[in-house]
Amino acid sequence: MNTEEEKQVPRETARRVLQAAAVEAFGRPAVYVTCERVMGRASLVDLALFVRIAEYLKDEGWITEADADYGMFAITVEGLDEAIR
Repeated sequence: MNTEEEKQVPRETARRVLQAAAVEAFGRPAVYVTCERVMGRASLVDLALFVRIAEYLKDEGWITEADADYGMFAITVEGLDEAIR
């Protein structure tokens, strides 16, 4: 796998992670959620993939206030809107 392939984020998986974060935050923005709970709810076991997805979600403005390894983060209003589309 080359570097470009490694950086690609499966959009459907990213959407599932965003939706899981929205559920964990009880549909409220700025509520902190944990990586473990979101990964479990999204049925995602690959931590490296989760971090790539979290970086993508942060770049899109859908999550914020993440710590360095995305162990905790908050979903934004825009992230909630995107999750329910």
